[in-house]
Amino acid sequence: MNDRPALAAVVYGESQPVDALLAEFRRCVEARGGRVGGIVQTPCDETIFATHIESGRQIDLMQNLGACSEGCRLDTSALAEVAGLLAQSVAAAPDLLLVSRFGRAEAEGGGFLTEIGAAAAAGTPTLVGVSAKRAGDWQAFAGEFAESLPCSLEALLAWWEDVAEPN
Repeated sequence: MNDRPALAAVVYGESQPVDALLAEFRRCVEARGGRVGGIVQTPCDETIFATHIESGRQIDLMQNLGACSEGCRLDTSALAEVAGLLAQSVAAAPDLLLVSRFGRAEAEGGGFLTEIGAAAAAGTPTLVGVSAKRAGDWQAFAGEFAESLPCSLEALLAWWEDVAEPN
């Protein structure tokens, strides 16, 4: 291991396919013998599913508020359930922890902050998806303890090679 932080954000723009990138990165890590845990997202029609990597369990993160609603559709009870699954992933000490998003809930002090912090404290290499519009919030949370990476497979693999323990 070198001096790169084990906590990193992949910062992506609105049109960048971060979910596909994280899936490809996961495949590469697993192909090299790495054990990956955590949560990934899958957009599907008008909802978003969070998938627990270890169990394959999918949870719908969005509430159906009706056709004319304009409020936040995030289902906070579903988010709490996913956070519990993420906590299980952290406790299992994978070689790599993926957290698909650092979003509004995290920026406001909730969401997956506890689990991301626990993984960082344990020294588990953790990669978090952060939209460019939330990059300032991420920096305020993680500060000097994290690295921001561009949205490219090459950047993610270079980070992984530097922070991964030899298998």
